[in-house]
Amino acid sequence: MKKIYVLFLASLLMSTQCESDDEPVLRTEFYIQNDSSTELIWISETAGEVVIKEGTKQFIGSAVDWVVFVKPSSGIAFDEVILYRKAENGDPIIIYEQQPIVDDVWRFNALSELEGAYALILTDASLIQE
Repeated sequence: MKKIYVLFLASLLMSTQCESDDEPVLRTEFYIQNDSSTELIWISETAGEVVIKEGTKQFIGSAVDWVVFVKPSSGIAFDEVILYRKAENGDPIIIYEQQPIVDDVWRFNALSELEGAYALILTDASLIQE
């Protein structure tokens, strides 16, 4: 009788420890890549004033979905991109603005089967000239 009880418990234990039925999640990251000759400033609600130096890129958000990589225009990670530069007196001056977000100017790169990244690549020609 003990053997039957042990077999029953063993099968019950094995059936409750199956692998998770969760499907894979697609993660999308978003970056600003500064290929201009100007130091850019991005203002984030969580990080405050973030400097994006020439020749660097800055992570600005991420999103997940079960089916597709999330496009920048989805509004999940952000709904606008406004970048500044410092004037000689220290005041911020808008030098780039994208509102609403335009997917066509973002470059997508599949990092793996489940991870992708969009980059907004800014050059001197992209920036507002005074």
